[in-house]
Amino acid sequence: MKASEAPTIQSPTWNAYRSRIIAAITDVEVLMQQRDKGINSEVLAEEVAERLAIEIDTPEGYEALVKLVKATRSIAREGLRMTREEQGGQYILQL
Repeated sequence: MKASEAPTIQSPTWNAYRSRIIAAITDVEVLMQQRDKGINSEVLAEEVAERLAIEIDTPEGYEALVKLVKATRSIAREGLRMTREEQGGQYILQL
């Protein structure tokens, strides 16, 4: 998929796309935590695009992806926190 063709909030596939973005963010966040490193939203967006095979084809598509990553990053982090809490501090990364 090309970033410029990604679903928008009006699209019927928006929720599924958003969920895939959140899952990819979660995977990258876990990896960064395991390596004890941080990552900014722009690099995170590029990692998410790579994991989901999203081709960043236009500056507008890139900006839209970065905005979505910024908006959903806190959701992914909350999911990680809840998982750690439920599993007694452990989070299993499934490769």
